[in-house]
Amino acid sequence: MKIGMLLPSIYATKRYGEGRIFAPLPLAIQLADSLVDRGHTVRFYSASEVVTKAQLVSGDSELVAHDPYYYQFRYREAAEQKFAAFEILKRDFEYDLTLKAYNDARDGKLDIIHSYHDFGAHYLNELTSFPTVYTIHDPLPQLPTTLEYFRYHRFLHHNYLSISDSQRHSIIPMNFIATIYHGLALDEYDVDLTPDNHLIYFGRVMEDKGADIAIEVAHAAGLPLHVATSSIRGNQSQEFYDTKIAPHIDGTSVCLSGYLAGKEKSDFIKKGKAFIMPLRWEEPFGMVMIEAMACGTPVIAYNRGSAAEIVNDGVTGFIIDPDETGAWRNKGSWVIKKTGVEGLVEAVKRIGEIDRMACRRHVEEHFTISRMVTDHEAVYEKLLTA
Repeated sequence: MKIGMLLPSIYATKRYGEGRIFAPLPLAIQLADSLVDRGHTVRFYSASEVVTKAQLVSGDSELVAHDPYYYQFRYREAAEQKFAAFEILKRDFEYDLTLKAYNDARDGKLDIIHSYHDFGAHYLNELTSFPTVYTIHDPLPQLPTTLEYFRYHRFLHHNYLSISDSQRHSIIPMNFIATIYHGLALDEYDVDLTPDNHLIYFGRVMEDKGADIAIEVAHAAGLPLHVATSSIRGNQSQEFYDTKIAPHIDGTSVCLSGYLAGKEKSDFIKKGKAFIMPLRWEEPFGMVMIEAMACGTPVIAYNRGSAAEIVNDGVTGFIIDPDETGAWRNKGSWVIKKTGVEGLVEAVKRIGEIDRMACRRHVEEHFTISRMVTDHEAVYEKLLTA
């Protein structure tokens, strides 16, 4: 097959993405490279710095060579000018690459386009009717008053891939053709059967992710917490970090690392006694959960989003209901009956019940790159033969 992988986000560039946690980029590269290994022709539409086995079609480097300035905003406040100009820059970078993809489709260079992080493609997809499938990486709209609702409602008939079944919960009846879980290249993750006696938190430090709850749990359990997060403050909430996180960072009870990748990331994760993920939002997938389990590190997570699909309760970690009401989503029947922080603390105390090799086997059986690629091939073939 001739496949176009469309990931035109400006955060794929070094200038705007270096040090930023942006999960779609490595996932798209892994998928593209694996498809090439299986004999497919893949064109990858993204930033010029992206390294891939696919044929790279790069975005306009002139757009990202300098700080954006939009002349029509010259009378606005400096902060507003900067923010608004950057939003326009992001859009134009995306549109340029999206147009290149659909021009190639018109010229017979592609059989199908897989849009991995893009919205502009919907408009050209509608115009051309060229076979296109979309992977969604964010939760779907729950309110009809949002711009997200307008966008997805307008194109609800397009072909969508969900990254978990829980992601499909929405007030919009969208055309989901498959759920495909993310996968890992397992040779990049080592298991440690003798971890250190500390908990870990890995991810963006923001209220939705519950980093402050992780600190509260660690204090209550009497264990240190090691935090690794993006080195770019713009990827987080400055006020939340300054008020809820920074006062606790003392290098002993709470230790902070910057952005980690590759072996450094694996080494950080595998030394954790457990990974704490006390989400306040409906996380569509949560790559770090499978990364933790691949290192043999059990996951302790609130029952939000996809957590209960990814973590095998009582086997690879523990699922905890955030509260007694169940208003956030249906309550589950979990090993630990306590809820909230109290439940998370009990899970920490019982973490010795979890076999770290069982965590690794769970990933080997359900969350590999090979399985992910096979599932995508099946979707592409289905759309092209429909």
